[in-house]
Formats: sequence, C-alpha cells, structure tokens
Amino acid sequence: MKPAVLIVDDDPSVVRMLEMGLADEYEVVPVFEPTETIKAFSEAAIDIVISDIKMPGLSGFDILRSVKAANPLVEVILLTGELPDKSRPAVNALQGGAHDYLLKPASIRVLKAAIQQALAKQRQHLEDKRKLQDLIRRANTDFLTGLSNRHHFQSQVKLEFERSDRYERSLSCLILDIDDFKKINDEFGHCAGDQVLQRLGQLIGKHLRSSDLKCRYGGEEFVLILPEGNAEVAATVAEKMLRLIAKESFEFADPPLRITASIGMATCQRRNFASAEELIRAADLAMLQAKREGRNCIRAHQPSFHSGLPPSPALASRR
Repeated sequence: MKPAVLIVDDDPSVVRMLEMGLADEYEVVPVFEPTETIKAFSEAAIDIVISDIKMPGLSGFDILRSVKAANPLVEVILLTGELPDKSRPAVNALQGGAHDYLLKPASIRVLKAAIQQALAKQRQHLEDKRKLQDLIRRANTDFLTGLSNRHHFQSQVKLEFERSDRYERSLSCLILDIDDFKKINDEFGHCAGDQVLQRLGQLIGKHLRSSDLKCRYGGEEFVLILPEGNAEVAATVAEKMLRLIAKESFEFADPPLRITASIGMATCQRRNFASAEELIRAADLAMLQAKREGRNCIRAHQPSFHSGLPPSPALASRR
C-alpha cells in the first residue's frame, strides 16, 4: 500500500502539479480549501502532510499545530513562496514540529527526498515506541506465567483499592496457592514445576476478566483482584478456578499428574479494610486456613481474623 500524502494549497495549479509528480509513489489526497484540512485528515489514514504556509483562513503553521495535536507521529512539510527573512520562518516551522521547510517551487525530486526522510523518521519513531512498550510490558510481567509481576501488581492494587474506597464499591481478593508444589519440584524437577505454573497462569489469564488484576505473587502463589466483585462473585470465581485446575493433567508424570489448590478470599466493602495490604493479608490468612483444613478447598476471611493481628507469617516471609 502506498503511503498517503495530504497536500494543502489554496492554489489549485500547485496542488495539481504536486499531485501529478507524486502519484506514482504515493496516494495523494488533495485539499484546495485550507479550512477543510482537518476534516480530510480525519477521514483518511494520512502519513505525510505537505502544506503551503501563507493561505487565507488557515495558515500552514495552524495546520501544523492541528496535525501534531491530532497525531504527533504524522510528519509535516511546509512550503513557502517567500524567501526566508533571516531564517526566522524556517526556524519557527522546525521548532513547531515541522519535518522540513522548502521554498516554492519545490522540485519533485527534492520533495520526494524530503518525504522519504520524513517516512524514515516516522518508522523510527514507531519502532522506538514499540520497543519502549515492549520494555514496559517485560518490566511489568512475570516471565514464566505472563501475568503481572509483584512489583507492577502492588502499584495497581493500590489504585483499585483507592477507587473502591472512594466510591464505596466492593473489591475482592483471592489468593491461590498450589498444593504440595514442593513435592512436584522434588520428584519431577523444576522444569515440571515451571510447566505447572505456566498452565495455571494460562488458566487465570483466559478465564478471568480483563479488568481483573492477575499476579504471580511469589513461588506457587497467585493473587487475583476483582474490582466491583462482592463476596458472591469472589466465591463463584474461586469455585470455577478449583474446577478448572482439577481438570488439568500433566504428562511429565506417569500416570499423568493432577494438582489441586487452596484458595483464600477476602472482600472489601463498607470500608472494612484500611488498606490494600490489609485486604491481601486477610485473604492470605484465609488461604492458610484452607491449607490447615485439608487443602483443595476455599476459605473466606471472617472479620474477626484480621482485627489487631500481626502480619501473616506467610506474607512476612516474602518481604
């Protein structure tokens, strides 16, 4: 597909000349009325804008500002029929974000060279943006499970807790811990343990809402935050996770290994928790109760559990 070039000039002969010279390599969108530029820009996927500077109604500098406000990645080449006075117009144009400033009549060869440079600059910006986004994703993601890592999770859960507290909406926390995970590592090796963690991460990612926070909290433990999820919603999600986990089997063992998990739940409502840390601690204590009471089960936080208690030993050991 050819790059799209929007040409703006109140002189139709200039527009037609540039259109004829560029049409072999570019998809040209001509605009004769400067005030129609933004409409044309919004109706088509434009890569480059070429605009005269001195026009009635809307100047090239106005168009430059509007284009950059709409999409900073679109490059703008400005044209003028007046000789620069001590280079001030050129300096203003480049400081305003224009890619280049050319004198009329600009030869097609010179204009094509400027367009190619602008497109190369645009591609580099897009590649830099992609790399930055990839770095951010990697920094926020647990490499093994693809879920949020603990560092990123801690900042996100604070925001969700503050939102829940401000608007008095329910917020539930589930802590899921794989039962007897150490035995899997000891008997089948850490690669087998990694397979179990990866599979569980996939289940969580697939079956929870995109708005839910999903984190590998440490080792074989996962924390799930359900915005606007009350106790009934939390129980439904927890039961679903136990059913899904029970269906999984792992072929590295003969016969195939099946696993279970213990889940603790806590729900923030009517401001019964002072912080996100308290909410997580309550779910952690409920999970430890599930471990003590036979594993492969769900236990919900009871209000008497957290009041005045010191931090859970399980949480304290991770700090």
